[in-house]
Amino acid sequence: MGRLLIASLIFLPLFCGLLGLSLDRAFSTSLRSGAQAQLKLQAYALIAAAELNQQQLWLPEQLTEDRLNQPSSDLFAVVFASSQTRPIWRSPSAINRPLPRNWIPSPLSAGQFYFGEIANSEGHNNQEQLFYLQYSVYWEDDAGNEYPFQFVIFETQATISQQISSYRKSLWGWLAAIALSITVIQVLLLRWGLKPVRQVTDDLERIQTGQLSRLDGRYPAELEAMTRGINTLLNNEAQQRARYQNTLSDLAHSLKTPLAIMQGSLQSTEARDASSNNTEGLKEIEEQINRVDQIIGYQLKRAISAPANPFALAIPVQEYCEKVISALQKVYRDKQVGVEFICTDSPRFRGDKGDLMEILGNLLDNAFKYGNGEVRITALPVTPSGLSLTIEDNGPGIATTQRTQLLQRGERADTSQPGQGIGLAVVTDIVSSYRGSIELTRSPMGGLSVILQLP
Repeated sequence: MGRLLIASLIFLPLFCGLLGLSLDRAFSTSLRSGAQAQLKLQAYALIAAAELNQQQLWLPEQLTEDRLNQPSSDLFAVVFASSQTRPIWRSPSAINRPLPRNWIPSPLSAGQFYFGEIANSEGHNNQEQLFYLQYSVYWEDDAGNEYPFQFVIFETQATISQQISSYRKSLWGWLAAIALSITVIQVLLLRWGLKPVRQVTDDLERIQTGQLSRLDGRYPAELEAMTRGINTLLNNEAQQRARYQNTLSDLAHSLKTPLAIMQGSLQSTEARDASSNNTEGLKEIEEQINRVDQIIGYQLKRAISAPANPFALAIPVQEYCEKVISALQKVYRDKQVGVEFICTDSPRFRGDKGDLMEILGNLLDNAFKYGNGEVRITALPVTPSGLSLTIEDNGPGIATTQRTQLLQRGERADTSQPGQGIGLAVVTDIVSSYRGSIELTRSPMGGLSVILQLP
C-alpha cells in the first residue's frame, strides 16, 4: 500500500499540473481568439461608417462603439492612407494616446487583415500589452479611381489579463481541492481493496503460529487462485509429513513376505544335516535379502519424494502387469488363478515405476489371495496422460459399509488370511499423491472391483 500511495502522490500532482496547464492554455487561446473576432467586428463597423468625399476619407464624430468615443479608454482606432506614415484619422479615444513606437504597419492587399500583440512602452500605462488588428481596404470613387486605406484597431489586454488571472486562481484552487480529495479517496479505496490481502497475510501468520491449518476464509475471486495454490502447498506438506510417519509401517508391510520366505528357508536349512550344503536355500535367502534391500530403498525414496511429476516418462502398464502376474502365479501356484487382461491403446502410467509396481503388487496380491481363481485387469487410457485401471476378482467381495473402512491403514475385512491391513492404504496414499482417486465397488464377477483414476 505504501508504494501505491507514494506513486499516487507523485503522479497525481503531475497529472493535475499537466491538466491545469492544458486548460489554462486553452482558455487563454480562446480569449485571444475572441479578442481577434471582436476587433474584426470593430474594423467592419468603422469601414461601414466611413465615406469617401473628394478623395478624403470621412468618419462621423460619434461612433457606434462607446469606448471609441471615450478618451483614454482601452479601445482606440486609427486610419492610414497607404502613402502616409501618419494617421489621417484618430478615434476620440486615441486623441491623447500615442501609437506604439515599435509598431510598423504591415503591407497588406485589399481585403486582408493581420492580428497581433505588441507592448506599448510609451503608452498611458508603462509596458501595457496591446492587441491590434490591421485591415486593408480600397475605396473607389465615381471616376473609377482606387484609394487604399488601412484601418487599425488597438485594445489593451488589461481586461483579458484580469480574466486569465481570475480563471487561473479558480482553476488551480479547484485542481488542488480535487487532487486532495482524490488522494483521500484513493487511500480509502486502497485500504478497502487491499483488505483481503491483509486478511490472507494475517491468516498465513496464524498458520505459522499453529492457529490455522489452511486458508479457509472468504476471499475475493481475484485471490482464489493464490489461496488455492497456497492450500495445495499446505496439503502437500501435510501429506509429506504423513508419508514420513507411515514409512515404517509401509516398510514392515512390504518386508513381511521376503522375511517369511527367509525364515522358512532358514528353518529348512537347519532341519537338514549340518554336514550337507544347502546351496539352493542359501541362494534363495540371498535373493530375498536383495529384495529386502530394494524395498527399503524404494520406501525411503518414496517417503522423501515429491508428489507426482507431470513431466515424468510414461511407463507401459501392460509390461509391468505381466511381471507382477508372473510373480504372483508362482506364489499362488496351488490356487491356479486365471487372469484376464484387457488392455487397449497401450495405456501408460506417467510417474515412478516403483509406485506403479507397489499399486499393482498390492491390488493383485489381494485379488489373488481373496478371489476364487479368477482375476480381471482392465487398463484404459482416458486422456493423453491419464489412466483408468480396474482390478476385479470373483471372491466373496466386501460389504458396502466396509469399503471406506478398508482404505484406512490397518483395517482388514478377512482376519483369517495373513497380513497387516495396510495394502489398500498404501495404494490410496500413492494414488492421492498423483491427485488420483480410488473407488471400491462390487464386480460383475461377484467379488471386489478396485477402480483407479490417475490424471
